[in-house]
Amino acid sequence: MNTTMIFKSFIFLSLLTLVSCGSGQIVPTKDVCTVERHFKDYIYQVKINGEAISKQWYIKEDAVEIVKDLAKKNKCMAWN
Repeated sequence: MNTTMIFKSFIFLSLLTLVSCGSGQIVPTKDVCTVERHFKDYIYQVKINGEAISKQWYIKEDAVEIVKDLAKKNKCMAWN
C-alpha cells in the first residue's frame, strides 16, 4: 500500500466514524403539560409539571395548540 491509499483509507474511516456517531437517540421527556382553567373566567393557563410557562392566559383552543407545539418540541408530554 502506498501513502495515497493509506491516506484515502484514513479519510474514509474518519468520515464513517463521524457519520455513525452523529445522530444520537432522542430521549422523550417525562414532563407533563396541563391546561388549567381560571377560577372565574373561561381562560386557560398552560403549565408544565404544575408550573405556569408564562403569566399569559389563553382561550382553550390556543392553550391546546400551545400544548401540542410544546409536545412536538419534546418539552412535555401532551395528554389525550
